[in-house]
Amino acid sequence: MADLSSKKRMASELLGVGKSRVRLDPDITEQLQDSITRESIRGWLSAGVIWVVPKKGNSRGRFRVRHLKRKKRGLGQGSKKGAQGARVGKKSLWVARVRMLRHVLKTKRDRGEITNQDFKSLYLQIKGAQIRTRKRLDEELAKVQRR
Repeated sequence: MADLSSKKRMASELLGVGKSRVRLDPDITEQLQDSITRESIRGWLSAGVIWVVPKKGNSRGRFRVRHLKRKKRGLGQGSKKGAQGARVGKKSLWVARVRMLRHVLKTKRDRGEITNQDFKSLYLQIKGAQIRTRKRLDEELAKVQRR
């Protein structure tokens, strides 16, 4: 077998890839040995005698599984440190609750179950924290609908 390392090196430089990814056709080693210029290597490249092996990607499947397992760990009751307000902020809880209550109010108004006047008064009660829960809102809506 002829030493074609210099040809492989030239081809890798021309193609901009590593030497390990360059492949040479084993049937034409004698003609390849005669080519000593970059121009001749370019000719073999266009002829398909020299080619590049496609890149192999690393599978992330095992990583994904491991990552999910790691993510689930340490979320139990015994691992919790800090007050409840430290883990989920009081304000973000409040904002979520107010948004939910306002959404319920708007759907009731759009369906025509309450008037605009009732909507405004209940909306302000939610804003002022007089109505803090869904249950309390339902009680107030029942009062309004009885009228």
